[in-house]
Amino acid sequence: MGEVELSCRAYVKMFLHASLFPRCSINGLLLSSSSAGGAVCVTDCVPLLHSHLPLAPITQLALTQVDVWCSQTKQRIVGYYQANACVTDSSPTPCAMKIADKISEQFDHAVLLMVRDLK
Repeated sequence: MGEVELSCRAYVKMFLHASLFPRCSINGLLLSSSSAGGAVCVTDCVPLLHSHLPLAPITQLALTQVDVWCSQTKQRIVGYYQANACVTDSSPTPCAMKIADKISEQFDHAVLLMVRDLK
């Protein structure tokens, strides 16, 4: 497992997303503008959904739109984050694993972050 650096911007956006919807599962994509070979430097994130995470058509559409936007802004999708509705549950869902696998097909050092209890 390699090193992961998380920018303040990405960290704050993930936790604001989770704070805005405290009783829902939330997810999003992790982005990087760095192409360094060492640590994965997560510079930003894109919040996606805040309930009904396994909805494949919506998730696929979001992934496609973010991918197009990343190619225009010289960034890349390097990972996925998720917070489960139950704050004590920090295990990835099958949906999270499937999305992380898809990202790892495009980026060898893909990251899966599980957001836990905000207390």
